[in-house]
Amino acid sequence: MVISSLFVETQPQATARVAEELAKLPGVEVHEVVEYKVVVTIEAGSVDESQEIANGFVTLPGVIGVNLVYVNFEEDPLIERARQMRR
Repeated sequence: MVISSLFVETQPQATARVAEELAKLPGVEVHEVVEYKVVVTIEAGSVDESQEIANGFVTLPGVIGVNLVYVNFEEDPLIERARQMRR
């Protein structure tokens, strides 16, 4: 599992709507709204899946930026395969 924390920058008039839309996405949890930024986490099965979800944020009307804050890798199958190949 990969857990990522991000903040999503929005146009000020779109912040509440963007937060609502983000909360509807599978694996996404909205934690806080601060001015025009929405703090979220993504829980995904792999790094690629997490990145795909985050990349989709920019397609929401009113989103002007997505910033990664933190990533925790637990049992990512892609990373585990890469470790096995090095051995």
